[in-house]
Amino acid sequence: MFVDAPDTGLVIEGLRRYNLFTAVWFLGRHRRLLAELVQASGAAPGNAAVDIGCGPGKLVRALGAAVGPQGTVAGIDPSAAAVDYNRRRDVHPNHRYIQAPAQALPLPDASVDVVTCTFVMHHIPGEHREAAVAEMWRVLRPGGRLLLVDARPTRWMRFLFSRSARHHGADPFAEIDIRRYTPSLRAAGFTDLRYIAGRHMAGISTASKPHSPDRPPR
Repeated sequence: MFVDAPDTGLVIEGLRRYNLFTAVWFLGRHRRLLAELVQASGAAPGNAAVDIGCGPGKLVRALGAAVGPQGTVAGIDPSAAAVDYNRRRDVHPNHRYIQAPAQALPLPDASVDVVTCTFVMHHIPGEHREAAVAEMWRVLRPGGRLLLVDARPTRWMRFLFSRSARHHGADPFAEIDIRRYTPSLRAAGFTDLRYIAGRHMAGISTASKPHSPDRPPR
C-alpha cells in the first residue's frame, strides 16, 4: 500500500487497498469525516484550494463541491500512481492533480485561499516538515486558511498500545499528534491557531495567514 521513497517518505501505491483501509479505520464514516474537514477548512464558493498529499482524491472532490464551479481545487501528491488514478477518474474541469512533494509545491506565491494537509504530515521525512510548512505559508494568500489533520486515537486504541508504550518508554501516538506542529506554524507566521478533537477519530488544527503577511520575529 505504501512505498518508502527518498525525500518524500511513505508514498501511496495501492489505492484500492488504501481506500479499503480508510473505510475500516473510520468505521464506514469517511464521508462524514470529509464533510467535517471541509467545514473546518472554511472553503467557500469561488475559493482556490489545494490538498497536499491528496491520495485517492476524496477530499479534493469534497472541497470541489464546497468551492463550486467558480472555484478550483488542486490535489498534490508525490505518488505518480495516485496522480494517475485521480486524473483517470476525476473529470471535473476545475480539479487538477500534480505530482510533487509537500516541501516543493509547484504553485505561485499567494495563489490559493485554502490549504489542506490531512493524515500526511507524519509521512513527510522529519527533515522536510519545516519546509513543507513554509511552502503552505508561501502559497496561501493573505487571509488564507490552513487545515492540518491527523489521526486521534480513541481510548481503546490507547489501551491496546499501552503495554507497548510502557515497554518502549514513549508514547506510540506522539508522531501523529497534529498539535506537535503548532510551534512550526507560529514560527512561519500563522495566527488564529486552533485545535479541536474531531468527531471521527481525527485531530484537527486550523490556522490563518494574516492579511499583513509579515512574519513575527524569531
